[in-house]
Amino acid sequence: MMHIIQFSGGKDSTALVLWAKEQCWPFTTVFCDTGWEHPLTYDYVQYINETQLDGKLVTVKSEKYDGLADLSAKRKIVPSVRMRFCTQELKVMPFAKWMNAQDDEATVYQGIRADESSARSQMPRRVWEPLYEAWIERPLFDWTAEQVFAMHKKHGVIPNRLYSMGAKRVGCFPCVMVNKGELRRLSRTTPEIWDQIAKVENAVKDGRGFFRADYVPPRFHDATYDKNGKTGTYATWQAVKFYVTRPDQYDIWDDEPTRCLSVYNLCE
Repeated sequence: MMHIIQFSGGKDSTALVLWAKEQCWPFTTVFCDTGWEHPLTYDYVQYINETQLDGKLVTVKSEKYDGLADLSAKRKIVPSVRMRFCTQELKVMPFAKWMNAQDDEATVYQGIRADESSARSQMPRRVWEPLYEAWIERPLFDWTAEQVFAMHKKHGVIPNRLYSMGAKRVGCFPCVMVNKGELRRLSRTTPEIWDQIAKVENAVKDGRGFFRADYVPPRFHDATYDKNGKTGTYATWQAVKFYVTRPDQYDIWDDEPTRCLSVYNLCE
């Protein structure tokens, strides 16, 4: 029986790795490289590999798409909340291919927690996944974020630096689901985020922008689209950047300049 730990470089999957070490049974840790992670996350993955996994981390990656920009270009549309094919193509399918190549029976462990979202709170703690031909277990399901970081501290493991720089979640930089508050914080700490967004928009020349049409009010829309007989307006990354970085937005998103940028209060 193989025990497979899914690791992303985020706080929950790191706590999961540390939890697995405490179980004192052999396990294999797999990192699904989306090709769209922040350099700090890649550094962090290597840090965990060297300090916690004895250099035995398994990395899998899509053979069809090289990151979000390439995926969006080939599919001719940017993934969205309603069409999250990015997760399927860049994570699920590469992992499934690796899983199906294993000879032994396996249980897959995921660091999903109920309090992350209402949707995740409805997930089962244990479920059979036909795609992987394995059981999935979520041992951290009832944990809080405080317990997750306490596990880091217990083992002397430093959390991914992006959490102290304003990121609420780690995995894909940026995620198509990034909210305005997080985007504003990351604009100050990792301004290269806009270059990343521009790459995606430039790759999908005949599609809509990186952000959904209702991400900002219509009066800030600066572009139009005409695709498959459907027309409308949307905000390019430049318009969204102007909107979310305006000084008068601090009160709206409760993100004062003097406040610790970490949503998990990780600042010293």
